[in-house]
Amino acid sequence: MACYDDFAWFYNRYWSEEFHSAAFPILERIWLDRLPPKARILDVCCGTGYLAALLAARGFRVTGLDVSREMLAYARANAPAAEFTLADAASFHLPGACDAAVSTFDSLNHLLEPAAIEAAFRNIAAALRPGGLLAFDMLLDEAYQTRWGESFALVRDDHLLTITGAAFDSHSRIARITVTMFRLLEGAWQRSDVTVEERCYSPDEISDALAAAGFGELLCYDAGDLGMAGQLGEGRTFFVATRLD
Repeated sequence: MACYDDFAWFYNRYWSEEFHSAAFPILERIWLDRLPPKARILDVCCGTGYLAALLAARGFRVTGLDVSREMLAYARANAPAAEFTLADAASFHLPGACDAAVSTFDSLNHLLEPAAIEAAFRNIAAALRPGGLLAFDMLLDEAYQTRWGESFALVRDDHLLTITGAAFDSHSRIARITVTMFRLLEGAWQRSDVTVEERCYSPDEISDALAAAGFGELLCYDAGDLGMAGQLGEGRTFFVATRLD
């Protein structure tokens, strides 16, 4: 997944902390308070490890997985108390020893086929003990119909980034943005171009995939109602699902 490798530096510097600073209080309210002390937590699509570090600092035992080697390199530096492994959410296999699982920052929207998100939920369920809680957030239709693909530019002396969005394809349910990045490294500018795609799943598709994977009780929370303001919270829903016995 070279595109995520190329994006790792910018993601680590600008996006992960911003998102999780807003998301973590929500997770504490709807999910963490229901976990036992020192619970073993699986962080699926852990990115650069900002959330893993927050969880580890509270005494939780964290295992993170991600498909990007560069993301994991940052994660190991950011959260040395956690464990990390290179793995795809749609194809990983871990023994059922975790008390809880989490996946944040609309990571599961990056799984573009319904079969892939169904597989991810099955893999997570297999990694959880009975009664284990899965918390995750996903972007729903409102997010892609509004400002998700807005153009954006960030310019600094030694790096810059631009984002160009494409119209949301309501037939395929796929949203696309193009990210162009420049970094000044050892006196030379290096360019990377990344196309990021996400799929908009309906609430029914999400709940059906969870049920098929062996999850029962499903709680849903609008991010804006829980205090995630602005574009980050727009069209975003947090879910908490319980693995059946």
